[in-house]
Amino acid sequence: MIANLTWQPNDTDQPETVTVDMPATRLSELQTLLAAGADFGDTVMWIPTRNDDGTYTPRLFRLARITAAEEPTR
Repeated sequence: MIANLTWQPNDTDQPETVTVDMPATRLSELQTLLAAGADFGDTVMWIPTRNDDGTYTPRLFRLARITAAEEPTR
């Protein structure tokens, strides 16, 4: 499933939004955890992010830095 992931990189004070491709069940689980205010600690996850040419490259995200995960508006 294509989704928008907003996260806070550790090298800037501005959040970044990237387009990602993740299973719908993972997106739903992540949304539930974010809504509950889960403490992810140092948990990380490889999530494929879309490049400018439309291809995907896995990036390692520290889940504690993710602030929002949502389906793109159409």
